[in-house]
Amino acid sequence: MMMRRRSRVSVRLCAIACVVFLATMTRFSFAQDADDPTTTGATSTTTETGAQTEWLASALPRFRARSVECATCQKMYAWYDEHLMLALMDAAKRSSGRRASPSSSFASKYGELEEVIEEAVPEVCAAGSIALNATIRSACRRMIEKSEDEVVALYYAAGARLRDGAEEGALGEALCGPRGALGGACVDDDVARWTTAELEVLEVESGKVSVFDFDHEQAPGTAKEFKSEPAEALTKKEPVGTVLKIVASDFYKRVIFDRDRDALMYFSYPTMAKEFHEAYSQTHARVAEALEDAEDLFVGQLNVEKNDVPPPYADMVETPSVLFYRARKKENPRWIPLRTPAGEYITGESAPTLADVLTMVSKHGKTAATREAADVAMIRASKEELYASRGDRDEL
Repeated sequence: MMMRRRSRVSVRLCAIACVVFLATMTRFSFAQDADDPTTTGATSTTTETGAQTEWLASALPRFRARSVECATCQKMYAWYDEHLMLALMDAAKRSSGRRASPSSSFASKYGELEEVIEEAVPEVCAAGSIALNATIRSACRRMIEKSEDEVVALYYAAGARLRDGAEEGALGEALCGPRGALGGACVDDDVARWTTAELEVLEVESGKVSVFDFDHEQAPGTAKEFKSEPAEALTKKEPVGTVLKIVASDFYKRVIFDRDRDALMYFSYPTMAKEFHEAYSQTHARVAEALEDAEDLFVGQLNVEKNDVPPPYADMVETPSVLFYRARKKENPRWIPLRTPAGEYITGESAPTLADVLTMVSKHGKTAATREAADVAMIRASKEELYASRGDRDEL
């Protein structure tokens, strides 16, 4: 009798154990499915990927088409977000009696909102991503000089909100938007609202354009054909020692998609910037002549008054510009700085000198032969030829 009771108890215990086990496994399975992108999460992931692709398709053309001021402002915003906001968070902790993080140099040195902000705001122009680009650096200094008080007031309000335990607010739009502290640097509200995370994604993706993304006649993300002069008929062997005429319709093919050659491009405004053109066009021709034996380099010119500037490889060409497109790095051209500060009236004095251009080729040319040719040209030129920047150079 006792054995039968024990047997029935054992059966019941086994049954209960099985039920508990099955219930546990069911709950585990549901939880795992919720976290596992290969099951129910896969649909969500696919949807998110599609939305990300759609957003990039819309945002990338606008990212590449930003003005110098907008691009500069958003670099400033990213630096403030990474450095100044951390300092303000530490300062807020200090004011509330909590222990601050030792990671912020500004907060550990000062601790008060006003001092933290007034110290940090003008330092942004020395940040690496800004200081290394002469155009961006000059724009940054100009914007800070004009609107420093407004920027200080904006971040003081953000710091006060943090101190009160509230959110910092949409600082990107407040800094760079049409009604922002930096004087409407970005005219597009949606562009100004991009977060630092979104800007980082766009920065990375903007360098991934390839020959397969669009055809030679159209800008990425649009259906508009370029305004273009007729393209010159190509010969089997390009002429050497002369400046090649590039137009909008063949810019991609000859400058960008020829990945194995360096390209030195002059984006000219012959009538709108006549003094500059008269001065620099002579220098450009001299460079082409001096480097005629450099097979991995060609020297070209595009007349911006008669041709659209194809994006995204020269988006900031709004004034006469000289860009050096390095072989296999065409997505990141090097700007040859003008001789006068950004924002000043462009004259013949603004034109890069022969020394400026040859130095760029000497430093960044693809092959040793190209770099050596630039060095030899510098040695052979006189001091007057190397550093003259006026338009009266017919004797050169």
